Amino acid sequence: MTLVQARRSPREKATTSTQVRHGEALGRLIQDAADTLGVDKSTFIRAALEREAARILEHQRRHVMTPEDAAVFDAALDHPARSKAMTDAVRLYRSRVVYAD
Repeated sequence: MTLVQARRSPREKATTSTQVRHGEALGRLIQDAADTLGVDKSTFIRAALEREAARILEHQRRHVMTPEDAAVFDAALDHPARSKAMTDAVRLYRSRVVYAD
């Protein structure tokens, strides 16, 4: 959600309150940023919290592998080497199954 979206069309009715205690410096930073964007402090905080929460959840849903891990994973997906038992099973299957093309 962008700040413009937050200001123009809230996704849901704001019925829950969360209190956050912070120092003077953070308060000034938040107010300056909100003023710069032309929104009130509550709108700025809601949009920033939503954006950061979505970013964290998206990051946690992805599994990032090292190149070494990716190579091991890729190798595990390769077809197994042919064995006599596998070849015999394929021959037996082909002798019993008739394709109707």
